[in-house]
Amino acid sequence: MAKHEILGYFEHRRDGAWVCVKPFTLTTKTASVDIRQGMRFDYGKRIGGVDLAEYLEQLGSQFGS
Repeated sequence: MAKHEILGYFEHRRDGAWVCVKPFTLTTKTASVDIRQGMRFDYGKRIGGVDLAEYLEQLGSQFGS
């Protein structure tokens, strides 16, 4: 999966949070984590060593969210 394709698994909320809309497994350098539908990610919440909300925001600004 290309890195920007992860955006299709999330919905960006008005309050800045990202909510998973379909499950997938996030694999980082340090961990492999199952992300379930409905999980919410706010800035500062790290999972697998990554601030997922910040990462998604950066991708969204590059590729559209």
